[in-house]
Amino acid sequence: MAFKKRRIFDMQLVQSQQLQIKLTEYHKSNSINTIEKTSEHWKIFQFREIRIWFMDSLRNFCQTTSLHGFSYITRPDISRNERCFWLGVVIAAIISAISLVLTSWYSNRETPTVTVIESSHFPTWNIPFPAVTICNFNRVSKTKALMLKEHMRLPPNVTKAELQELFNLTLLPAGRTINNSSLEIYDQILRLNNMTLTELTNRLSPDCLDMISRCIWKGIKTRCESLFQRIVTIQGICCSFNFFATMSNNFPVKIAYQVPKRPYRVTGCGYTTGLSVLLDPMVADYYGTFFSGFGFRLLIHDAYNFPDENSETKVVTSTRESFVRINPASTYATKDIRQMDLRWRNCLFGSERKLDGLKRYSFINCMFECRMKMTLQRCGCLPAYLINNGTIKICGVLDMNCMLETKRFFSRALANLDAPYSIVRNTNDFPCDCLPDCESNQYGSESTMGRLDASYSRNKMANSSNHTDSILVHVFYSDLMSTRYRMEIFQNWLSALASFGGLLGLILGFSIVTAFEFVYFLTFRPVFNYINRERD
Repeated sequence: MAFKKRRIFDMQLVQSQQLQIKLTEYHKSNSINTIEKTSEHWKIFQFREIRIWFMDSLRNFCQTTSLHGFSYITRPDISRNERCFWLGVVIAAIISAISLVLTSWYSNRETPTVTVIESSHFPTWNIPFPAVTICNFNRVSKTKALMLKEHMRLPPNVTKAELQELFNLTLLPAGRTINNSSLEIYDQILRLNNMTLTELTNRLSPDCLDMISRCIWKGIKTRCESLFQRIVTIQGICCSFNFFATMSNNFPVKIAYQVPKRPYRVTGCGYTTGLSVLLDPMVADYYGTFFSGFGFRLLIHDAYNFPDENSETKVVTSTRESFVRINPASTYATKDIRQMDLRWRNCLFGSERKLDGLKRYSFINCMFECRMKMTLQRCGCLPAYLINNGTIKICGVLDMNCMLETKRFFSRALANLDAPYSIVRNTNDFPCDCLPDCESNQYGSESTMGRLDASYSRNKMANSSNHTDSILVHVFYSDLMSTRYRMEIFQNWLSALASFGGLLGLILGFSIVTAFEFVYFLTFRPVFNYINRERD
């Protein structure tokens, strides 16, 4: 009986414990639900408070701001339709202002720089005198060719006519294709005489001192060998004055110390202040030429640029006196341009990129180097008329067909063989990653000529020999003043601020004070209101 009572007591105890656990869980769930509901109510309350605060601040801002049309949105004395109308007007004005500002911004990015005329009275003595490169029409000396014909040994079954054809190949006649058997014969001739194609070309070319009889620089008779150096160009071996493009020069060692380190300058205008040379075309010595006359090509270019087809070119013929007037122009860039990102200014300064074998960067030099690399990639060697640092193979006679083919590289806009006009016209990128010059000198020229007075040439410029076919050339500045251009940023921060401020002020009446008002009503005004309520 006692055992049965104790069991009933234990069952009641267990039931009471279970009931207590259920009550505890119920209270917990109720409290959690209460907390969640309370938090949701609190969030709704906070959002409502923030909304009320924002609307009050916006209403106060619209009533007090100087922006056009905003006060009509919250005016209580006008109808709801009128307020909606003014709200649409304000929204349209904001959209228009943002659109015009973005248009101005993108226009500035499309044309980040602008070049303007700074002065039309810039002294010419601040502009270096141009380089003058003289190239003879005749590229093979008859005297030298006949002498080599007599002394060069020939392989068996090789005639003088084939040797003559080898001499003609030194002209690099574009458009021709020579069969391999002939090239092998020419190569045998050169190897038998222990000679390369480059050495043969140098031995056949006329000498500078034979072509240039007399020189006058700044009105003073000067030794021509101290003014002109022999250089190799696409037009053959030429004689160049004031040439500083390459790392080294070709002046004789005994006078190399007299050569200036920088290009010449002149302090006057007129032919007596420039360069005058008496040229001898050596008519009787003509042997290989592409021209049907006797004379020279004058290439006028920047002293640090390699002479090519981009140079100002003048033709002077025998028995003529030519006056070549130079009209220089200079372009410089402001400091803001130098600090500008390269992607936006799209130009390079002379010291910003190194070129192989050349002192300074320029667009012309960069294109020349690019064409060199394309020739090297196609032929595996470089022709003798291209700059070589001594580590690259020089093309021989067996590479003649490739040289003749790649010679056309130097007359194409995009430096390749197959580029129709449609491709050139639609090209967005600069060829070979060559950017224009930020600073440069341009040498526009004009020339006049007349028949040369032989007595004058003999008495003033020539020696006692009779130069019946002489050519007298004067290269000089035509004026003491020139045009100077300035490259600058199209819109700097000040002009951009004025532009954007003008657009926003015209449409919305926006100003710096208005922007401060907007910040004030969103930040400082609520803080001040809170401080005032705490004090009260």
